[in-house]
Amino acid sequence: MPLILCFTVIASVSLGVLAAYATVIGILHTFGRAAQPQPAQRPRLVLVPTQTHASGD
Repeated sequence: MPLILCFTVIASVSLGVLAAYATVIGILHTFGRAAQPQPAQRPRLVLVPTQTHASGD
């Protein structure tokens, strides 16, 4: 009898955890990352050969 009771408790808890996990994953997939437009990329600031870093005296 104790073996059946322990198995039932373990199975019930496991099933509850799996159901909660599946629910959370389902909600995240449903309402997760919405398609957002990519922000316009700013031009990269680079030094061209005519520009140099400021140097000491």
